[in-house]
Amino acid sequence: MDALIVPQMAGLLWMSLRIILLGYERIAGNRISKGSPTFVAAWGFFFFSFLSFFPFFNTITWKILLNSLVSGTIYSISFSLYTYALGNEDASVIAPLYNLNAIFLVILAAMFLGEHFSVKRLLGALLMIYGVSFLKKGENVVISYKNIIKSKGAVAMIVASLLMAIGRIIDRKFTINLSPIGYSVGIYLVISAYILIYGVATGSRIPDYISLVKQKWIYLILGGICNAYSYVALLKAFNYFGVSVAEPLSMLSVFVTMFFAKIFLKEVIGIRLLAAILLFSGSILIY
Repeated sequence: MDALIVPQMAGLLWMSLRIILLGYERIAGNRISKGSPTFVAAWGFFFFSFLSFFPFFNTITWKILLNSLVSGTIYSISFSLYTYALGNEDASVIAPLYNLNAIFLVILAAMFLGEHFSVKRLLGALLMIYGVSFLKKGENVVISYKNIIKSKGAVAMIVASLLMAIGRIIDRKFTINLSPIGYSVGIYLVISAYILIYGVATGSRIPDYISLVKQKWIYLILGGICNAYSYVALLKAFNYFGVSVAEPLSMLSVFVTMFFAKIFLKEVIGIRLLAAILLFSGSILIY
């Protein structure tokens, strides 16, 4: 019995760390993104995440770097959309939409990892989709969904969630025989490099990057640390839980984000809390 309890406790500790860090990450991301060009803000967010790994730079290998190119390509697009979403919509809206990757993930996990899909999981997905309607509540459900679609930030987050789920499947395939820390370093190096290339190619100027660092260095450091090590915690948790368990447990971070959004960003949470509860309840049915 003790031999089973110790690994479970270790897994829960890694998940708790991920939940707290991910909860605050969106607050820092909101501060970084507001008023900054999307690719410049995304570069700052993920380059500082990469720098946060400096004690572990020696863990990266050519094999890790090559594997990182695959998921890093997908994540660079996903996280650019994520950064855009944080800068163009309330954090208390983005956090629940972030968790829609659970729906995409359970479908992809069934297709590519052989995980079981059932009627209960379908009902859970439908409950999550219904919960989304409370994020921008209208006179009825149809108007509520129209309000979501009208928000460019919300739509960007939904697409980002789909790409994130694809990335998670690749992570699960690639990290089984690789160092989670080394893989994390490789991923963030690739992401920050890709986003820098995107930014320069679309007209971002060097003064934009310098201005971002000068004005928002504290949030870049805090966001970088939270983003980097919440990802490490997830990869560590994969050693104790399946991908379809670890990812939905991460959804608890939405409540942390909402608390921080109310305190630090002065957002009106209101009925959005109900959306978060419905989304989390749906994930329980799914997983």
